[in-house]
Amino acid sequence: PIEMDTTDGGVAKLQLGYNNGENPFVAAQRFIDSHMLPQHHLSEIADYIRQRVGNSAPPTIGMDTAAGGGATPASAPALLLDHLPAKGYKSFELSAKTGTTALQKMVNKMSEFDSANESIMSTVQSLVETLGATNRYHASNISNEELSIIPKMLSSWPSAQAFPALDLARMSVLHPDASSRQRTNYWNEVIQLALQQCNQVTDADGTATIAIPMLTLRLFANCFKGGPGSLDAVSGNLESVLTCAESLAQSKNKNIRLSVSTVLLNVSSFLQQNNQAGGGYAGLHQRVVSIVSVILQSNSYETEAMVRTLVALGTIVLANNEAKDAAKSLYLASKVEPAAYPHGDKAKAVAKEI
Repeated sequence: PIEMDTTDGGVAKLQLGYNNGENPFVAAQRFIDSHMLPQHHLSEIADYIRQRVGNSAPPTIGMDTAAGGGATPASAPALLLDHLPAKGYKSFELSAKTGTTALQKMVNKMSEFDSANESIMSTVQSLVETLGATNRYHASNISNEELSIIPKMLSSWPSAQAFPALDLARMSVLHPDASSRQRTNYWNEVIQLALQQCNQVTDADGTATIAIPMLTLRLFANCFKGGPGSLDAVSGNLESVLTCAESLAQSKNKNIRLSVSTVLLNVSSFLQQNNQAGGGYAGLHQRVVSIVSVILQSNSYETEAMVRTLVALGTIVLANNEAKDAAKSLYLASKVEPAAYPHGDKAKAVAKEI
């Protein structure tokens, strides 16, 4: 049995059913539904289920019985947060072992398209050689001519052929010279073109149907990690970036789901670091919370994507009271632990901190 305070000041003993090996949150939700209890008790009941073997007396939900005396209102302990807020930005980078091979595959793919001519491919090859030498990024430079090929391809090539250009943009933005401050306008143009490509892709575009949304989101994520130019560009387009992420949040493709969660994490980290009043980001914190709510209810995200989503939520509610209020209005406190439960210790730890 589990004890529950009643409105007349008494205590009712309610029977809690649990099957060995069952998800505690499933059993807790069943108990709440059976007895029509407030949803915010979910985590508390699930905690009791996990600890029940060591408890000599049933707890009273909503009260603190640890002291052993009469029930007193529970008080929140001070928490030392290990996972929140997010520390920096996540990105999709070239692997040191496979980067050169991946770049050459991209070049080969481009060369198959009718839109690719000898002049374009010569410029692409020069850019790829610089990008492949990651150990030389501190000393190498990328010319305006080399970078100009990306917006040319994004604006003139059909969607079914444009996705390698997005991949090239996604990798170029991580080069410190390519993403320097003086190239803010350049990256703003590339972001706008990427959004256009993402909005117009259709199921008829074959491989591009998945590749364009995925690479668009990964470009956005990498813009945060690049240099000051790309960071200024992406931060100036946060509303459009979040709209794109929201439209893809329930994608059936796991690579797109990971990309969505990474964009949310990086947006949250940016907003948490730039939380000064009058920053021009009004309403964006609540947008992040709203998208996270959709993801938590989808039950479709893989472990790493779920961890990044949870870190995004925890970071954004630390950054802004309006985000915290939005999370409360959506009862996310009662949803994070059930969502994290199947995804291992790190996901559970982040959910606990939230």
